[in-house]
Amino acid sequence: MASYLIWGGTEEGWIAQLTALTANKKGYAVCSFLLLTSDIVLPIPNSIIMYTNGFVLGGIAGAGLSVISLMTGAVAGYYLGNLSTYGMRAAADRKSVAFWEKYGTLTILITRGIPVVSESICILAGHLRMPFGRYLLMNLLGYIPISLLFALFGRFGYDENAFLLSLACSFGIAGLFWWWGRKWVRE
Repeated sequence: MASYLIWGGTEEGWIAQLTALTANKKGYAVCSFLLLTSDIVLPIPNSIIMYTNGFVLGGIAGAGLSVISLMTGAVAGYYLGNLSTYGMRAAADRKSVAFWEKYGTLTILITRGIPVVSESICILAGHLRMPFGRYLLMNLLGYIPISLLFALFGRFGYDENAFLLSLACSFGIAGLFWWWGRKWVRE
C-alpha cells in the first residue's frame, strides 16, 4: 500500500516511456546491448530487459539481440575469470575442479536463467579454464530458449502476468536442463 501511495502514477509513466522506445529502435538496441553485456559485472535485471527487447523489437529480433548481448557478456566473464588470480591457484581449487569436471557443462545450462548465479558461473568457468569452445556452445544452448521465451512473451506487450509466467517458465527450463543433465551424468 505504501509503495502504491508513494509511486502510484509511475506505472503509467513507465508504460509511456516503453511505448516511446518503439520510435527509436536503433538507440534502444544499443542501450539494451550495453546493459545486457554489462550484466556480467553489474546487477542488471536481464530478464526485464529481455522481456522489453521483445516488446520493443519483436519476438525474433528481441531474442536475437538478447542472445548476442548475453553471449558477449559471457565471453567477457570467461576472460575475466581467466585473468582472476592468474598463476595463483590455491589448493582449495581441487574441490572446485572436481565438481567442475563432473558437472561443469550441466551447470552452465542450468544456470542461464537464474540471476546472479549465471554470471558467477561464467567467471568460474574462465577461472577453471573450461575449454572455450564447449563453454560457448553450452552458453548458446542455454541462452537461446531463455531469450526466446522472454522476447516472445514481451512481444505481447505490457502484462505483469505474462512477465511472471515467463519468469516461471525460465526456471522450468532450468529444471528441464537439470533433469536431462542428471540422466546424462549418470550415463
